[in-house]
Amino acid sequence: MKKISILVSVAILVIAAVHSCTKVENINIEDDALKGLYSGRDSLKWAKEDSIRKKNIQDSINLANENARLYALYIEDLKAYKKSKHPIMFGWFNSWNPDAPGPYSQLNLLPDSMDIVSIWGGPFNLSEKKKQQLKEVQSKGTKVVIGWIIENIGDQIDWDKTHWPNDQQEAVKAYAKAITDSVNKYGYDGFDIDYEPSYASPFKPGNHCGDWSTPWATNKALISCQQNSNKELENLFFKTLREMLGNDKILNINGSIDWLDPASAKYFNYFTVQSYNGTYASWTNRVMNRLSSAGVTRDRIIYTETFENNSSNRNSFSRYSTYVVNNLNGEAGGIGVYHINEDAVTTSNYMNVRKAISAMNPPIK
Repeated sequence: MKKISILVSVAILVIAAVHSCTKVENINIEDDALKGLYSGRDSLKWAKEDSIRKKNIQDSINLANENARLYALYIEDLKAYKKSKHPIMFGWFNSWNPDAPGPYSQLNLLPDSMDIVSIWGGPFNLSEKKKQQLKEVQSKGTKVVIGWIIENIGDQIDWDKTHWPNDQQEAVKAYAKAITDSVNKYGYDGFDIDYEPSYASPFKPGNHCGDWSTPWATNKALISCQQNSNKELENLFFKTLREMLGNDKILNINGSIDWLDPASAKYFNYFTVQSYNGTYASWTNRVMNRLSSAGVTRDRIIYTETFENNSSNRNSFSRYSTYVVNNLNGEAGGIGVYHINEDAVTTSNYMNVRKAISAMNPPIK
């Protein structure tokens, strides 16, 4: 009986063990297969996408490098053009203010092909934004000069006449040095003398010349009020400016060119006439009659128009380039504009100025 009980117990244990082993967990073969398929497919997809992404990045780098190379070539060509002999574009730029809205006050929006721009007002104490714009414009080979009307020693530098020497020659040289120091301090390319002794002054009785009516030490007069006399101090001033600026800087003179002593003509790069409102034709003879004996040729005369509050002059500016091309056969220093940035008001891109530049210097096709 005891033997039978043991056998029965063993049988029960065997049956239980077999029953326990038959509890098999379900396996979804299809899901596992799909996971493998998806994993393989996604890996290929991701690898392809990564390859495309890397190629796009490299293409962008290559494009940026190519653009930089082409721009460098463009700047090189632009500078070579400006160094070549050609009728130039000159302009007086007023109200320079990088913080002002719109294109009017932005110096760096001038056409790249501008040759010389004269800052009319606010040339000192440059903000960082002004310094950046100045550097940008100069990087294209455009020369940036400063200038103002000169009548007496110290004008626009230090109006207190007691700060200047009482000796006439010392005062002239001190003023020339102060101007030169200012040009060099701010990194400008030269000086533009506004010489207007034949023009009436809106600020005082008489013309834009020195105040000679009082003892010299009172006003320290510099510019003669006579066309053909009393030129000693202004001649010394022009000579000293040229010597101090050096030949690598521009010394331009504008205004009453037919009042300039021929003895001083050799100090200037260009003679800029205020031939406003289409009066350019008479100026060629006026300048040549005065200065040809000093070796001045027509290719150093710049004829200028005014755009100040004058849309008619802007829209008819082509007559100046036509005069240079057709009447002078290109033998001119060039043309220019007072308040040149007014051409950015209505067209926003200096359309009239650009057309005039292209007319005088057609692009090479």
